[in-house]
Amino acid sequence: MNDLIGNNYEQSNEQLKAKKWMKIIGIILIILFFICIGLIAFMYYWKSTQLKITIDGKTNSNLEEILLIQNGQIYVPIRNFAQFVGYDSYSGDYKQYAEDNTKCYVQCANEIASFTMNSDKIYKLLTNGNDYEYFIINEPIKMVNGVLYITKEGAEKAFNIVFDYNQEQNKITIYTLPYLVTQYSAQFKDSAIAGDGQNFSNQKALLDNRLIVRNTENYYGVSDLSGNEILGTKYTSIKYVESTREFIVTTAEGKMGIMSYDATTKISPDYDQIKQIDKDTGLYLVTNNNKHGVINSTGSIIVYLEYDQIGIDSNRFNSNNIKNQYLLYDNCIPVKKGDLWGIFDKNGRQILPIEYEDLGCSAGAGSSTTQTANNILLLPEYKGIVVKKDNLYGMKDFEGKDLLPIALKTIYSTTSAGEETYYMIYNEQVMNVITYIQTYVKPSTNQPSNNQNTDNTNSVANEINNSTTTNNTQTTNTVNNNTQATNANTVTTNQTTANTQGSTNGNTTGNNLTQNNNTTQQ
Repeated sequence: MNDLIGNNYEQSNEQLKAKKWMKIIGIILIILFFICIGLIAFMYYWKSTQLKITIDGKTNSNLEEILLIQNGQIYVPIRNFAQFVGYDSYSGDYKQYAEDNTKCYVQCANEIASFTMNSDKIYKLLTNGNDYEYFIINEPIKMVNGVLYITKEGAEKAFNIVFDYNQEQNKITIYTLPYLVTQYSAQFKDSAIAGDGQNFSNQKALLDNRLIVRNTENYYGVSDLSGNEILGTKYTSIKYVESTREFIVTTAEGKMGIMSYDATTKISPDYDQIKQIDKDTGLYLVTNNNKHGVINSTGSIIVYLEYDQIGIDSNRFNSNNIKNQYLLYDNCIPVKKGDLWGIFDKNGRQILPIEYEDLGCSAGAGSSTTQTANNILLLPEYKGIVVKKDNLYGMKDFEGKDLLPIALKTIYSTTSAGEETYYMIYNEQVMNVITYIQTYVKPSTNQPSNNQNTDNTNSVANEINNSTTTNNTQTTNTVNNNTQATNANTVTTNQTTANTQGSTNGNTTGNNLTQNNNTTQQ
């Protein structure tokens, strides 16, 4: 019995130990369970705090490292971002071969977009065209630690993307234009945006909730991205204008007009060709029977359709970096009739008569051989425009007033370290254009004077002036280079001479030019 009792006692102890271990294990399991719950909650929280980025449906964690987020606003580093959405990037301005870190541009197969620090404008240019469009962005481009940044809204316009930022979910979703073209072409069988040779401008309409469509008879129309008709399929061609969100349409009769984003007729289809040249004032270049003119957004004529050319060839003057070849200085419309040029302002007032052989100078540095010279049309500092008459060059300002007399052999510029310097040659003497204008045309009251030097210079200048005046009484429109023979010494035509002798020879020739200009105008 004792044994029996003893055995029962030992069995009871073992059971107690087993129950104790079971409790311990249970407690451990419960603790582990809560630890797992905590870990899962922590992982969920940690993931929720991480920025999630997808581009065309694919996760891209590398992009997070370069984005700048301040006060809920995302700023995109332009050059670093370009590679993620199919663009190449470069410092400086397009076709301006200087490494300027305050400017940059990005380029894809179809388009170039240009940026400048502190500017609220983006300029875009199709790679197969010469016509820039510009876009106002919500904040100026800014530089942070030597890198140019743009807001996400600006990035959408510059890179032709959809850029969505969900702050609550901490998620960025980006869709590129090629991806959207593929998706919507598959969704809408009548779309006319995919395939070789399709119009890139029309593809960009997707970013504004518009789709160019085509029927089986090859007529074009426009719908929204829900399939609702905007413009009926009755046009032989349609081109989307991104900057104004308009459509240039061509009728079956071959006439062109403008339809607005919401299908309102803006300009009736009465023209052989039509092109927007200024979105701010709503100006359009129009053509009928190979004659060109300018109208406004109401169809009123600004410049009559009687000219053989409107706008200059900006490719001749790359150093001037001309953004709008049809509207210089946001005011001047160059026109050509026959072989002669003139200028109107954007209200239709004639600034310069149709009497100039050319606008701009392509003669280079003339007899100066020290540096490679740039062709120039514009002098931005004084809003000057180079003109040519009787095989001589001069300069007018944007209101038609004289800046340089039409008496020069050439006007040109040189570029060094990104800085452009303007020169002119008169009687084989090289002069700095800005110095001449500051001295004789728009003198500053703050400039110091040297009376002795001025007296000596004017004395020499008067001798040349007398000779020039005598010769000009015979031919008032031509500079008589023989006046130079009255001088004992011929001035050497190079940049060093122009700079070192600017005090004396500059004033001498300046007075001569001024006198000659006055005589010519009499």
